[in-house]
Amino acid sequence: MKTSKVLPGGDQSALRHLNTSRVLQLLYEDGPLTINAISRVTGLSRPTVRGIVTALQDARLLRTDGQDSVATGGRPAQRYAFDRAAGCLAGLHIDADGMWLRLTDLGGGPLAAAHRALPEKAGREERLRAAADLVREHLAEQKAPLWAVGAGTPGIVDAQGTVRLSVPVPDWSGVRLAEELATRLECPVTAMKDTNLAALAEHRTGAAQGVQDLLYVQMSRRLGVGILVDGKPFTGRSGGAGEIGRHPGLGWEHTPERLFAASGSAHDDPQEAGALTFARARHGDAQAERAVAEYAGSLADGIGAMLLAVDPTAVVLGGSLAAPGGALVLEPIRQRLAEIAYEVPPVTLSALGEDAVAVGAVEAARDLVRGRMLTMTEQLLES
Repeated sequence: MKTSKVLPGGDQSALRHLNTSRVLQLLYEDGPLTINAISRVTGLSRPTVRGIVTALQDARLLRTDGQDSVATGGRPAQRYAFDRAAGCLAGLHIDADGMWLRLTDLGGGPLAAAHRALPEKAGREERLRAAADLVREHLAEQKAPLWAVGAGTPGIVDAQGTVRLSVPVPDWSGVRLAEELATRLECPVTAMKDTNLAALAEHRTGAAQGVQDLLYVQMSRRLGVGILVDGKPFTGRSGGAGEIGRHPGLGWEHTPERLFAASGSAHDDPQEAGALTFARARHGDAQAERAVAEYAGSLADGIGAMLLAVDPTAVVLGGSLAAPGGALVLEPIRQRLAEIAYEVPPVTLSALGEDAVAVGAVEAARDLVRGRMLTMTEQLLES
């Protein structure tokens, strides 16, 4: 008696959904492909693949993409591609004084970008509402639905997307960021520490493409570190991995303040004060030169501690002060690291600048789509 393989409980519809998600994920990652190519890669029969492709076309998830260029002596085979215009992804950077948005298609192609300022004393409800409203406003201009959101914010963020502690953003500690945004935007959301997302962005599209183990150092109004291990953001047990600014012996908490104080200006904006200190140092101001040297030394001491602990393949300096001051501190940091570490990896400046967190948030949203392809396929085909 011939038997057929079935899923537990005889649920053949679950098997169909599983096969459909396999085809969709293959085309999402590696398309366009012909029916024959999809069959060879997945091991599914050509009739099964043809039926799945037809269903996905009807659901407007696939589109035709020309014909196979390989000559077979017969009619050229049709190629099929994932329709990246079928949905949108959002990347959010939520900081103390505002938020930044990148809206893209499902392949990461840019659709919109926006910034909204917020008072630093804004409460969590106001901040969450503003973030959701910013996404909705720009999504309304698109014809496709929102598939997933990535969000980055300063502080300790655990694997569930909960902000366990945030000193820079008042009333932010304890907020279930991923859960709150998912409820408001009615789609899957992943949330991480901002510097981890910046590291992911530099790995995928920035200054460290292809580097699997990366240390990202944020030069901004505060110093911070993001860690990438095997190409994935590393949070540690509670989300506190890389939070070396907590260590009183490094003095990172006050390092930016000393740099800003040497600007010679009473201006309150930290970024402008830091940029002014770097400008004065470039023009030979002795006080500014000392401040920059101290800043570089403090940065190097923290980076050196991380090198000894993590042993990354590369280090990227980013954040709002990397552009005006990165070139001044780069060589002093390399020289100091040579005194600390057994081997000093390449140390480079960010290729993405202040956009790194939002870019990384989009990449995290893309990863979320990849990981939830089966569930999302079921929802899309049944809607």
